[in-house]
This record gives sequence, C-alpha cells and structure tokens, in this order.
Amino acid sequence: MEQWDHVVVGAGIAGVSAARVIVDQNAQHRVLLVNGEEGFPYKRTRLSKRIAEGFSPNDAYLEDPAWYSEHGVEIRNSSRATEIDAGGRIVRLSDQSEHRYGSLLLATGAKPVYPPTFARKEEAGVYTLRSVADLTAIRAAAVDARRILVDGMGVLAVEVAEQLCAMGKRVTVAGAAAQLMPRNLNDRAAEILEHLLLDRGVKLRYREEMLAIEKRSKGGFSVSTIREAAAFDMVIVCIGVLPDLDLAQDAGAAVGRGVLVDRHQRTSMPGIYAAGDVAEDEEGRVTQLWHAAEYQGRIAALNMVGQKEEGDLLPFRMKCEVFDTYFFSMAKPENLVDVEIDERESADHYRCFYYSAGRLGGAVMVHDKARARLYEQAVRERWDRDRVETEFDRRSPPRGED
Repeated sequence: MEQWDHVVVGAGIAGVSAARVIVDQNAQHRVLLVNGEEGFPYKRTRLSKRIAEGFSPNDAYLEDPAWYSEHGVEIRNSSRATEIDAGGRIVRLSDQSEHRYGSLLLATGAKPVYPPTFARKEEAGVYTLRSVADLTAIRAAAVDARRILVDGMGVLAVEVAEQLCAMGKRVTVAGAAAQLMPRNLNDRAAEILEHLLLDRGVKLRYREEMLAIEKRSKGGFSVSTIREAAAFDMVIVCIGVLPDLDLAQDAGAAVGRGVLVDRHQRTSMPGIYAAGDVAEDEEGRVTQLWHAAEYQGRIAALNMVGQKEEGDLLPFRMKCEVFDTYFFSMAKPENLVDVEIDERESADHYRCFYYSAGRLGGAVMVHDKARARLYEQAVRERWDRDRVETEFDRRSPPRGED
C-alpha cells in the first residue's frame, strides 16, 4: 500500500487546481491525482464548442502532460476511485490498488441527467456530452444524421445546437422551460438568443417533455413529446447534471444536493474535502461553473496543506458565445421582490443590472464582451448605483478578450 500526503479524486479543473496549489505550497508533498478518463486532464467546457470542427485534447490540456511528473504529481489515467475507508484513510482504485492518504479531495464532478422515460441511454439511442468519448460518438452519429433533436434549454443545449447548425443539420431544441437558458438569462436576453437560433432555422419547442422514444424501421427514432410526435435521426440530451455522489455517500459523507462542505471545503469526514460540481456550499449552492470549481479547488488545497484558508461565497460568471454573440450572466436573482431593475439596450448591446438595497447584486449582458471583466468586478464588489453609472459611462470598451 502506497502512502501519499494528498490524494485528489477527479481531474477536472477543481482537481487540477488543487494539485497545482499543493505542489506550489510544498514541493515535497506526495500527490496522487486519480483521473477517470484515458487521456490527460483537459478543459471540458470546450467540448460543446468543438463538435463541428472536432476536438483534440492536445489543444485544451489543463497542464502539459510533462507537468505532472515534473512537479511530483503522480497521475493515474483511466482509473477510478471505487471505495474510501474514511477511518483508515485508505482509498481503493479500479485497478485494485490501495492508497493511504493524509488528506483527500473529492472532485468527482457531475453526471448527466436523463429524461425519466429512459432507463439507459443505450436502449433509446440517446447521446449526452460530458467527455471526449461522448463527443466522438456524437460526431460519428451526426455524419449521416439530418434531423437532430436537442433536449434541453440550457447553456449546453444552446452550444450544441449552434455546432450542429454549423454542420448543416436540421435542429430542433425542446425543453420544459418557457425560455432559453432560464437559469442565466432574463426575458430580454433570452429573446435575443431566441432570434439568433430562429434565424439559423432552429425550431424551438418550449414547455415540452419527451414521453417516449422508439426506433423506426426506416432508421432513426420516433420521439413523442407532450404536444406531438416527430421523427429524428438522433437525440442529444442536455437537460442538466447532478453531482456524482456515489463515492462520497458510500464513504459516509453528509450530502444534500451535493457533498456538504464548509468554507474550508471540508466535508463531514476528517481529512476529506470536496470541490467543484460535486460540492454544496453553506448557502446550498452547487454552482456548476468553471471558475467556481477552480476557486474551490484552490481553497481546498490550501487547507489540505495546513493553511486554514476560509473561502468567500463569491458569485461567479457564466459566459456563452454563440452565433458571434456574447452572453454574460452573474448572480441573476431568482426572486425579484425588493429588487430594482435597470435595463438598457442599444443597437450594439444589451445590459440589465439588478440592485438590492442600493447595491449591485447581479447582471445580465449581451454583446459587450470587451467589458466583461468590468461587469464581473462591479457585481463582486457590489458597487452602488452611482459608481456603476459613472464607471460604465466613463470607460469605453477596452480591446481584447475578457
């Protein structure tokens, strides 16, 4: 049985961020990074943006493959953690190896959600997009497909639809929501996005739910929804993800929607931390945002090496760029009671600020990419209305990426 100072289970951005911080704080600490996929860790958010042209992990590595050995991080690709003995501080992997740890980080991420009508995706011929293997399967199936159903209304569904349009496919986007990206966009921003999709020939079906899917003798599938039945050559499900809790629950960790953590990213089990899409913070948030996972991985790592760092419950941005149009959302309130709304629109862009008690609490923006960092700073620092108006009126949009 090998002995490690730290074991990180999961090699998405939360896990890799933690490994970076650990070796930066103490290069002598032995770190094991458990990666459930074949290749080296890559930026998962690029998958939905590379369906048309193809995706190469080489172009999206979180770190160069040589970085891990150069920094004393042993990475186990194609290996999963199957069991945690929290009392003995032992983790067992799918390759039958056992490892003793000083501290352990759960960064197991999330799993795609399927419609309740499907027991297993193999039975229905349904695709999801969460890994390079998923992307490879979708691209192979899409070659001969003409009519494709994208089930979902969120960011992933919109990005997948854009890519399929670029491949010349006839796309239908259907989902239970009454608008596109309801978690992130307000009515006007969603309307702008809707027009972009409609202009490209995408059919939109709101307040819909897939009730059944059957293979057709002539190929493809017959999909029954609440309002109609239609034929499609393939179906891609993008209705969301849920934290991958299996390992944590079996080990005895306290869970809610995700693994419950405090502001140090500690779980209920001594020596075990959680970060990223699997973690639920003290406010009940499971953010599912890239920068949030990166931040949580850093906070967890600092505590794993003994720094006793307390994280802030910061808001993080969502960005989505489709059809040459940039969408930004940060801390959009769910409840608009006692919230002041300031909307402004020009020929070039749209923005909406949400104020609570005179302070900026959230923002939604369309096509003002060059000032995205300014929006982010304003929301995070909770500027007052006067400062918001002064700064945004005074500063012309800077050049460059956000």
